[in-house]
This record gives sequence, C-alpha cells and structure tokens, in this order.
Amino acid sequence: MKGVYVIMIYIFLMLLLLHIICCVITFLGIHMGFLNIHKYMFFVVVFLPLWGFMLVLILHFQVMIKGDGVKEIQVEKMRLDSELYKGVSVDDRKNASSIVPLEEALVINSAGQRRELIMDVLNDNPREYIEFLQKAGDNDDTEVVHYAVTAMVEISKENDHMLQKFERKHSANPGDYTVLDEYCSFLWNCLEQNLMQGQVEIMNRNTFNELIREKLAIKETLDDYIRLVKNLFKLNFYTEAGEAIKKMDTLYPESEDVLLIKTEYYASLGNGDRIKEILEEAENKKIYLSAAAKEVIAFWKS
Repeated sequence: MKGVYVIMIYIFLMLLLLHIICCVITFLGIHMGFLNIHKYMFFVVVFLPLWGFMLVLILHFQVMIKGDGVKEIQVEKMRLDSELYKGVSVDDRKNASSIVPLEEALVINSAGQRRELIMDVLNDNPREYIEFLQKAGDNDDTEVVHYAVTAMVEISKENDHMLQKFERKHSANPGDYTVLDEYCSFLWNCLEQNLMQGQVEIMNRNTFNELIREKLAIKETLDDYIRLVKNLFKLNFYTEAGEAIKKMDTLYPESEDVLLIKTEYYASLGNGDRIKEILEEAENKKIYLSAAAKEVIAFWKS
C-alpha cells in the first residue's frame, strides 16, 4: 500500500514540476517575444494546468500560420465605445454574412466559438473590450466567465498601480498642470470602465471631484466641466452639480453639450417644466444642434 502512495506522490510531483516548467516557459516566451500572444494569457496557463499551455501553443501557431484557405464564420471585434457597437459593420474583405457582433456571439455561438472569442479578446487588447468582458462575466459558460473575470481583475490591478503612481507624482509636483491633466484623464477613464464598486468607487469619485476642481481653477474647459458634472451626478451631489451647470451656462451659452447636461440635470430632479423652458430658450438662441442632440430634444418635446 505504501508503494502505491509513493507512486501517487511521485506522479503528483512530476505533474507539478511539469506545470511549473510550462509556466516558466510561457512567462519567458511572452517577455522575450518568442510567443506571439498577449501577456494576459500567462494567467490562463497558471490557472489551467497543462491544458492552458497547450492552448497558448495553439494560439501562438495560429498567429504564426495565418489562414489555411478555409473561410470560417468570424466574429468581428468592434471597439465597444463605438456608437455602432450593436450594429453589424461590413469589412470590404469579407462577406457580411460571415460577421457576428460580439454581444450576439456570446448568446448564439457554440461553446467552442465563445471560448475562441474570449481568447481572441485576451490576446488582443482587453482594455478595449471592457464592456464585452463584463457581459462575458455573466455568461453561462463557466470557462468564459473565468477568463473574463481574470482579465478584469488584472486590469483593475494595473489601474490601481497606475493611480498610486499618479498620486505620488502629483503630491511631489502639486503645481504641475501636465501631471494633473494626466492624473485626471486616467482616473476618469478608470471610472468610466465601471470596474470600481462600493466604497472604492465613492472614494475615487471624491478624489476626482477634488482633482478636476483643482484643474478648472488653473484652466477652464468645457470638457472638464462636463466631467465634473457627470461625476457629481454619480455622487448624487445635485446642489453642487447645479452650481457647476450655472457656471457652464455663463461660459458656454451656445453649447449643445451644456443644453444636454442641463436637460439631464432637470430630468434627474423630475422637473419637466424647467426642461420645456430650456428647450424653448435653445430654440430662441438658435443653437446649432447635432443629430444626437435633436433626438434628445424631440424625445422631450413628444
């Protein structure tokens, strides 16, 4: 009996050693450029022993050997911040019937296609597909969920690391506008990713509130005022938001962005009469409106 236990322990140690070797090979291959895969794939190898390494090799050789003359149904990787996200755009090199939007691919494609899709995203640039990863995190396929959650956790860690660096840099250079601008932009992008929750999100939104006000005190821009107000909406600081909107209205009286954010503000307060007054004022001022702004106004007029 002891001999059986010894053999089992020996097999376990051999497999563990093999897994460690695979992890080391993958790590070195990624950092030295031998493997044509994204660094996030290293976590697949770590959390999926042996099979993860095999998957990495398959992806590597797929990149090396592009195309085998077989036309397959492909999933179009669209930027999620595009207004055409839910539509189907046609690539001139492909037939429209061979393209499926990312959102639909998670629902209608087979398990193999879903997993291939998530691997493509991880191997490309996961930061461009945050919304897709969040949807994938709610998928019924546990493997897809695992990969998506792992990627989002890694992105959050990188965000935290960069925010700490910006905080130290800003503390060391409090009067440097360039540092302040970069800090504000990066923190705003982190907040827009919706990866923060609870007290962590509130803390970072309060930090952004202080930083953007500091920036506006040096140089006033419409974009920064819009970010300030949107952040105040998220914090439910409607009194402060109203004060900022009044300042915006004074500085940029003919801006459609100000018109839209005023409409959003009074909609949040449930003040329909004030919205009608704002729209009448906009018509009298003959403010130039984009198609998107006209749609909003048509909605409130209906």
